[in-house]
Amino acid sequence: MMDIQEFIHGVEGLRSNLLKQARHYLNDADDAEDAVQETLVKLWVVRDRVAEASKMRNMAAVVCRNVSLNMLRDKRQTISIDGAWEVASHANPEIQLEEREGRQRLQRNIRALTDKQRALLRMRNVEYMQYADIAKIMGTSESSVRGMISKARMALVQLMKGTEL
Repeated sequence: MMDIQEFIHGVEGLRSNLLKQARHYLNDADDAEDAVQETLVKLWVVRDRVAEASKMRNMAAVVCRNVSLNMLRDKRQTISIDGAWEVASHANPEIQLEEREGRQRLQRNIRALTDKQRALLRMRNVEYMQYADIAKIMGTSESSVRGMISKARMALVQLMKGTEL
């Protein structure tokens, strides 16, 4: 059984990464802090099942993501990719309209992907997780993860081609 000192030592390095992850989802520092605290409480409850630090790190990432998404659902918010989409301000309203329509089309097509495909793309392209870490979370091999991510990207490309103006 893990005592409090072992637990604290195990989560000290995780806190900043969890906070960054929660901020990504919630776009609010206070909500992100709440999500991290709830994540750490949940990890404390299941500390007996997590013997290795690497497993704790993976479990913490999954729990933090779920807590953050639950907080978003509770607020009935949606995750916006607008913050990640850097658009230069143009004086031409026609260009602004085209860019806005392009973002909306991308968001619509991302929502059309399966939950698993969205999660894989988010872990790899937004959270910048390594294939090995994604494989551990998904309970599969690295090569399988590479293939699933490739298929998810191809599905998004096909959706984008199918919805061209």
